Amino acid sequence: MLKLQVKMRRLPIVTIVGYSNSGKTHCTTELIARLTARGWRVAAAKHCHDDFQLDVEGKDSWQHKQAGAVTTIMSNRQQLGAVVTPAHPLTLEQICAQYVCDADILLAEGYSWEPHPKILVTSCARLEDERVNLEDAVIALVGTKRENLSVAQFEFDQLDDLTSLVEKEFLLPKTAAISPSEATEWKEQT
Repeated sequence: MLKLQVKMRRLPIVTIVGYSNSGKTHCTTELIARLTARGWRVAAAKHCHDDFQLDVEGKDSWQHKQAGAVTTIMSNRQQLGAVVTPAHPLTLEQICAQYVCDADILLAEGYSWEPHPKILVTSCARLEDERVNLEDAVIALVGTKRENLSVAQFEFDQLDDLTSLVEKEFLLPKTAAISPSEATEWKEQT
């Protein structure tokens, strides 16, 4: 019997974290728009602290859910939506494996406890680094700049530069950097 092995590329996950009203949603939507404009397919997730309603009361899919369906799927030719009641809270890895398809990256707003690279969005009003350890996979800070930080820092008008950082670190293939003299030497040897 012939066994076929398929090497699956792990979907990169980047979280955008910070306190409420710090600009997380603005940062996230700008990253989505800019990465999409560069040709990448972006999936997004949003952690909600409170209960939320996706379905419309009285509609057929709402009635299915009220009747006890653990998953209700709505679809047409352009989109697919699902309302799921998981048996337990899901990690971002589990959400990706079960629900994300045809994407190059997942940008997740919130999920500060998850062990994924983080973009910390800050404001003058609150010190977000009290909540998120700056040594805990923070790859960039957006908003109010801080002294003596070893991570990249961006103002809100520099989100194109942040997009380039995300693209370089998580989407573009990694290539070994060599100096021009090393390239010439290598070329002469081949």
